[in-house]
Amino acid sequence: MSYKVIKLERHLNIITLNILYPPDYGGVIDSYYRIKALHEIGVKIHLHCFAYGRSPARELESLCESVEYYPRKNSFFRQFSCLPFIVNSRRSEKLLNVLTSNKFPILFDGLHTSFLLSHPELSGRKKFVRLHNLEHNYYQSRAEQETNLLKKLYFRLESFRLRKYEKRLTGATAVFPLSYRDHNYFRQKYGNSVCIEPFHPYNDISINAGSGNYVLYHGDMSVNENEKIAWMLVNEVFSKVEFQCIIAGRKPSGRIINLISQYNNIKLVADPDTGEMMDLVANAHIHLIPASGADGFKLKLLCALVAGRHIIANRFTLMGSGEFESVIVAGSASEMVEAVTGLIKIPFDEDMISVRRRIYASRFDNETNAAKMIETIFQER
Repeated sequence: MSYKVIKLERHLNIITLNILYPPDYGGVIDSYYRIKALHEIGVKIHLHCFAYGRSPARELESLCESVEYYPRKNSFFRQFSCLPFIVNSRRSEKLLNVLTSNKFPILFDGLHTSFLLSHPELSGRKKFVRLHNLEHNYYQSRAEQETNLLKKLYFRLESFRLRKYEKRLTGATAVFPLSYRDHNYFRQKYGNSVCIEPFHPYNDISINAGSGNYVLYHGDMSVNENEKIAWMLVNEVFSKVEFQCIIAGRKPSGRIINLISQYNNIKLVADPDTGEMMDLVANAHIHLIPASGADGFKLKLLCALVAGRHIIANRFTLMGSGEFESVIVAGSASEMVEAVTGLIKIPFDEDMISVRRRIYASRFDNETNAAKMIETIFQER
């Protein structure tokens, strides 16, 4: 099926869980580049951002007809509710007033922003939800990874609340999950699912043929799962090979910094900006992308598919993201060492790039996916 650029003027409200600029971590990358793709095919976007830890961004104004900001209310007392905290902390009367001042469709970006999905003042409106994960599974997985007892309790409670809250999706006109695994779940449960895979910063395949000189793992190190994976890779994989290895990510702890400092062949790149991260991805020879659970699409896998050379992943990565013929599967640390050793001297050639180009065209072209989303939103009911 092909999708054409929109010619009629369309207006769309989009509510996001945080300010989207800079697009430097997984929670905002899909959102920012989706808005950019929608803007480029002619959609008039009225953006509503819940804000925490980030400042208003003038860069968003060039992509949107209007931009409004709403504080996320992180008071501890909002934990005392049947609502998930990620939802309850994003409630706003101002947002309701702004949404009722127009009649445009509404896209809730993440279950986090969907408090108003069933509000009676929005009945009869077209309402859609972009789903980043099976959120209750994601929080259960975080609980299993967490060692701090209070955080573990919070993640378990949030998982329970999210499982109950998810039933509100019956009030959505349609939902847009990131992966076909999640799509199958929501389609069977609610019957209103359209899979739109992640948006990203690449306009086309951008892979350098030939060889790089290091192995790369990257992730947000403030997320417990990512630090545990980095810890395992240092001890059981990177320290067992003779090649340069790089770990890059936001907010690495002193614990991981001290561990990496013990090895001459392992380098830490802390808090890289977007440009530096894209350079690291483009120039690596091998990307190691293991996961500890099948928790949604791994955007780092998408970035490597579009802009990187060889990829080694485990079954959890692919369970959440899908099978790809150009990805080497390695389950154990010893299998990862073997795969790295086997790939390090193999250049990434034009035939390999052609395989990635086919994957990109069939699943990850931003313009095609934006038009597919808008066709669903603006179709006659």
